[in-house]
Amino acid sequence: CFGDSITKRGYHEELGTLLEIETFHAGVAGHNTKQGLRRMEKDVIEKKPALVVILFGTNDLRADSERAHVPLKDYRKNLQEMVKRCEDAGSKVIICTLPPITEAVYFTRHEPKEYDAKGGLTKMIQEYRKTATEVAQKNKLPLVDLNKLLSAHPEWVSKDGVHPSPAGVSLIAKYVAEAARPLLVEEKAK
Repeated sequence: CFGDSITKRGYHEELGTLLEIETFHAGVAGHNTKQGLRRMEKDVIEKKPALVVILFGTNDLRADSERAHVPLKDYRKNLQEMVKRCEDAGSKVIICTLPPITEAVYFTRHEPKEYDAKGGLTKMIQEYRKTATEVAQKNKLPLVDLNKLLSAHPEWVSKDGVHPSPAGVSLIAKYVAEAARPLLVEEKAK
């Protein structure tokens, strides 16, 4: 499970239990796809995983942080490179869209001006979601649209409006497990 603080919150543990497999997380708080690529060899590829779940985007869209923000075209390029590295290493891949963000709470910690200049947070979330979806489609990979799936479950998010609550961790694990099962059956059949 490769990503940022949303991954670091630990959905991999429940995922492992649901699928009866060994899992590990390569989630680092605050990381975007650019930083993820820099640590990918050590944190992911060297572990020789059968399956990699990629979940980035929440930090990439950080218009209020020059260090964190990754423009859409670079986000697309970085996700594509992650997919290529995984597949070159023999790993199957699942891509997740970034989860929803509770705007009112988010803007108690972030300055909205930079987001407004890019069309607003809602528009940006949809653009990053669409980009992750397109990378999955282009590569014929399973997509877990957390943005859509978790929107139906307001209990998924913690009080900070961004990170999963314990219920959210369980929901992410459940949705990823549903996408992973068929891939793991294929792997066992080999």
